[in-house]
Amino acid sequence: MKPADKFLSLYRSLPWFKGKMRLGKMMFNAGINHAAPAFFKAHDGIFYNLPNTKENLGLELLINGVYEQDIVQFLKKKIPDGAVYFDIGANIGSLGLPIVKAKPGIRYYGFEASPLVFQYLQKNFIDNNIAHYELYNKLVHKDDAQSMKFYQSDLYGKSSLAPTYSQDYVMVNSLSIDRFCAQENITSIDWMKVDVQGFELYVFEGMKELLNQKKIKNILFEFEPWAEEQAKVSIGAAKEYIESRGYALFSLQGKPWAQHEMGTGTMIWAKPLF
Repeated sequence: MKPADKFLSLYRSLPWFKGKMRLGKMMFNAGINHAAPAFFKAHDGIFYNLPNTKENLGLELLINGVYEQDIVQFLKKKIPDGAVYFDIGANIGSLGLPIVKAKPGIRYYGFEASPLVFQYLQKNFIDNNIAHYELYNKLVHKDDAQSMKFYQSDLYGKSSLAPTYSQDYVMVNSLSIDRFCAQENITSIDWMKVDVQGFELYVFEGMKELLNQKKIKNILFEFEPWAEEQAKVSIGAAKEYIESRGYALFSLQGKPWAQHEMGTGTMIWAKPLF
């Protein structure tokens, strides 16, 4: 390992602090081969394989040792050991691995549409010796068992059903969560994370029965107005759909979403109203 790499590894091992990413970029950015695949050990002894560090997800993991620190801490605190956790838009495992490493009794189901990214997701779970997990290279959608265009990008955190970042696509197979759970005899889900670049509405429409019966106890999903525009759905459509199923919306701090100040976080926590 070169001295510069050792210094970066040491910096990554430091506890997270405000401004760590910004300072790390200033110190290390010029010495990082952003186009090359990366492999390193991050926080909590987690090993990550990444397609590249051009994507901010990978760069943040490389420099900080953790991606989306506030969301990771929230999920670690809230998800009990032994819970059923669905990670929809699992990517390379950045919001899955830290949780299941901390609580190895969690039953993890990861869904990733991109065939390229899915290879890294699989390798990361194998390399970290995770015990209870199932991974699916499927596009979660309202329409089950369909072949759909999925636009893959070098910015692998932003690949989606829309050609926002790339015109290159692959054909992927879809599944609905209602059908999947019926086939797998899964009667309830304790926690679900959904991050699918503005197509959250279609994910929710594919689990209408589970939502109507309040079989999903907690949902954490991304709300980005620009992403819903790119997905050609009305802004706020996913929020409205979840509310129409009898769920209340909150910020990560537990405040009603109506009181949330935009710009201070984009993840919504939904819980049944009962």
